[in-house]
Amino acid sequence: MSTPHLAFLWHMHQPYYRNIITGDCVQPWARLHGVHSYYDMMKLYEQFSDMHVNINFVPSLLRQIREYVELGMTDKFLDITKIDAKELNPVQKKFILRNFFMAHPDKMIKPIPRYWKLFKMRGSETHKIDFEGAIRYFSWKDYLDIQVYYNLAWFGFKAREEYPELQKMLSLTSSAGNFTEEDKKTVLSIQREVLKKLLESIRNASPNIELTTTPYFHPILPLVYDTNIAKRCMPKATLPTRFQAPKFADFQINHGLTYFEQSVGRKPKGMWPSEGSVCPELIPLLEKAGVEWIATDEGILERSGISGERNEYLYQPYRAENNDAKVNMVFRDRELSDLVSFTYQKMSGADAATDLIKRVEEIGRSTKISNPLITILLDGENPWESYEENGKAFLVSLLDGLRASNIRTTTINKYLSENPPTAKITHLFSGSWIGSNFAIWVGKPQKNQAWGYIKRSMDELGGRLLKTLENHERTDAELRALESFCAACGSDWFWWFDDDFSSEFKSDFDKIFRMHLKNAFTLFGRDIPVFLYNPIYHYNDSSHHSHGPLKPNAFIYPSIDGLNTSFFEWSNAITINIGTNRGPMAQTEELFETIYFGFNLDNFYLRFDPLDKNITFALRDHEEIIIYLHNKHQFKTRLYFSGTKYQFEFVADPEGEYGKGGLNTKWAVKSVCELGFNFKELGFSPGEEVTIILTVVKKGIETRHYSHMTFIVPDETYERQMWRV
Repeated sequence: MSTPHLAFLWHMHQPYYRNIITGDCVQPWARLHGVHSYYDMMKLYEQFSDMHVNINFVPSLLRQIREYVELGMTDKFLDITKIDAKELNPVQKKFILRNFFMAHPDKMIKPIPRYWKLFKMRGSETHKIDFEGAIRYFSWKDYLDIQVYYNLAWFGFKAREEYPELQKMLSLTSSAGNFTEEDKKTVLSIQREVLKKLLESIRNASPNIELTTTPYFHPILPLVYDTNIAKRCMPKATLPTRFQAPKFADFQINHGLTYFEQSVGRKPKGMWPSEGSVCPELIPLLEKAGVEWIATDEGILERSGISGERNEYLYQPYRAENNDAKVNMVFRDRELSDLVSFTYQKMSGADAATDLIKRVEEIGRSTKISNPLITILLDGENPWESYEENGKAFLVSLLDGLRASNIRTTTINKYLSENPPTAKITHLFSGSWIGSNFAIWVGKPQKNQAWGYIKRSMDELGGRLLKTLENHERTDAELRALESFCAACGSDWFWWFDDDFSSEFKSDFDKIFRMHLKNAFTLFGRDIPVFLYNPIYHYNDSSHHSHGPLKPNAFIYPSIDGLNTSFFEWSNAITINIGTNRGPMAQTEELFETIYFGFNLDNFYLRFDPLDKNITFALRDHEEIIIYLHNKHQFKTRLYFSGTKYQFEFVADPEGEYGKGGLNTKWAVKSVCELGFNFKELGFSPGEEVTIILTVVKKGIETRHYSHMTFIVPDETYERQMWRV
């Protein structure tokens, strides 16, 4: 019987959520997973220092950990956690009720009686909850408890072992008012300490841990190289207009390796290509970058011209070759990896560990390969949320059991140094670990539209991106523009487009994707093109955009005086309630409460009501309302406060310079803001579709995107048609 060599590779990954210009971050996952599974896994293998392992950290994740630890950056969830519970306003309370139960209900919330009680009080189906009404049923003590418990629940087992005060707080009774503001500060202080210790553990990884990485922003590298590569594994798929950027694929590899080395202190030898996505064209890029080995799924090996019995070809390394270049490859055992990801969570930790060890031992008995390498490779963060105690019982039982077995744990680099590959792959198949294709990231309408946005952005930026990529003396703004573009190429945004997976945050991920592309334009000093204001993900929520043209009940004829003169002036208008805005991308301090839209035969009208109806409409310092109007004609207008009065300007070319003449728009700002636009003056004819995009910009940076809506310019039959309806 050969000695089975077992290589675990735990993949730690978050996309880049942060706005590279403003530093704002609307998602907490780098921080929360940091004190959860990232810290658990590093500390566990420090404890079991005789057990070898690979742990893969994506550069975009490392960057966010460093931003928390070294730059003191924050995120929207953390900002709202810090607010004194007695001082929370209604918008912040709604945010807490909607988002501060985002944890596995049975494994992370239910074990904490008071947290579970609050969860049941709120309800589990967020789409059925009236958050506007629900906030009245929670006291300030309830909100304080939720703030604390949400952050407490995300601590993993290693942090709880090291900080007894965490366990003490978690074991409090289910009565209301468990915590004080000082308790909350203690929790957040420990959170910062754990993140700092995590970064130290990564930088000082013990010899049994081989750290590896991924291309910088976790892109599907073959699709960045050439989207038509998908035809090889998806011959019947409808693909987007061809996008080819081999130099940007190369940049993602090298920039990732450089950032990892700068952050950790050593250059990794191995790489897990994002989602195990590979193609032959990557081999020369990887070899040139100094990558010695990569890993992917066994399905790729099966389709790369390798035949025979699975046990006789899977459990060995290979040398993949293309155009005289080469890179070593290992392939994950899909069955064993999926057992850890999806099945063992339903078993006791000890039974699951025993089962896995037996399966590995059986492979050692059944294969004829000398010193077989069994590679178990999977997400190192998300599975543990579904395990008891964040996977502690399973992981500890597994490592204890491996110590007592004849199985030899190894790092992949260590194994390759002792067992250089003798088998070759000369026709590497193009695909990923999921289905051996790229269907999760291309080939459906929204995914293809996103690739179209990337191609259009590159085309409209002309040679600026490529010139910046090739210029090693680039300015800071140029580098951030390049990074913003590359961040938009990350795999996660495409993962959530279309109907493959569900999430409450789909709209937010769409916004982050487009935010990165917008930032590239801003950092290059270019106006943001109109198409980037067009959402890719669509859902039934009028607070964001319309599904089909807006149809007011009847014509309106308001007086444009900036006053809410009469209810009947706007009674037939479409109303867009900003308070229904969903997700963390929704602002906690909105500028408007309601936007009104209506028209008659000659004009269309917009009205903006302030959040507080007891005060007059007011833009904050350096804020501008930007209104894009386009069909066959395109206009961009802005309203802003200058010195002692408001100013209104327009430009016929969205990328041109503003001016005050040539467009006789009626507008007024007092208690509300009202604007009226003349169809004939704009060149909009009856029957034509017009798109309106409303945004707020501060110092040249978009801070809010309120609405994207369309309407048909009415004709004389409009009111008769609406009457029939």
